Amino acid sequence: KDMALGKKIRSVGLSAILFGDVTDGGAKMPEEMKQLARTLKGTANFTTEQDQTQEFFCEEEPDAPVESVISEKGLKNLTFNILEWDNAVLQTLFGGKEVDGKIKDLSGTEHNVKKFIPPKDYVEVEKALRVLTPYKVGFDIPRAKILARFQWNLTRTEIAQIEVTARCMNPDGDDSGTYEPFSWT
Repeated sequence: KDMALGKKIRSVGLSAILFGDVTDGGAKMPEEMKQLARTLKGTANFTTEQDQTQEFFCEEEPDAPVESVISEKGLKNLTFNILEWDNAVLQTLFGGKEVDGKIKDLSGTEHNVKKFIPPKDYVEVEKALRVLTPYKVGFDIPRAKILARFQWNLTRTEIAQIEVTARCMNPDGDDSGTYEPFSWT
C-alpha cells in the first residue's frame, strides 16, 4: 500500500439536492437554498460528456492525426427523478401558476382544489443547485437550465415521478465553473 498517495475523495449516495435562485448570472451561489422534494432511489446521476474533437490528417501519414482540436465542450447534466410534489414544486420546475378550482369525485362529492396550470408559452427555468452526499462531498451548479417532465405511470406497481435534468450552463464570473466539486471535514 503506497502511503505517498494520501487520502483521496470518495463519494457514495445522495443526501440532498438543493435549489436556489441564480445569483449574478451564476457568478456566485445563492445564500438561500432548499430541497424541493425527495429523490426516487437509483435515479440521481451526474454525467460529464466527452468534449468533441476535430481530427486533422495528412495525406502522407494517414494512420494517425497530426492535429486534434477540441471543437465543442461536452455537456454536463445532473438528472434525477422526484417522487413527490406540490404546486410550488411544479412552479419551480415548469413555471406556470396555481388557480382555485372545483372537482367532483367518483361519488359526486364536490371538492375545492388548487390546480397547477402549466405555462402556455415556452418558459426557460434556470436555477442554482447544490448536491450533498453522506461522504461530506458534493458539488455546486451555479447556473443550470431546468428541463422537467412527468413520468406518471397509472399502475399500482409504479410511482408517479418527475424527471429533472439540470443542464450546466456557463456562469458569469472568472471564479465560477459550470460545476464546482467540493469536500469538507
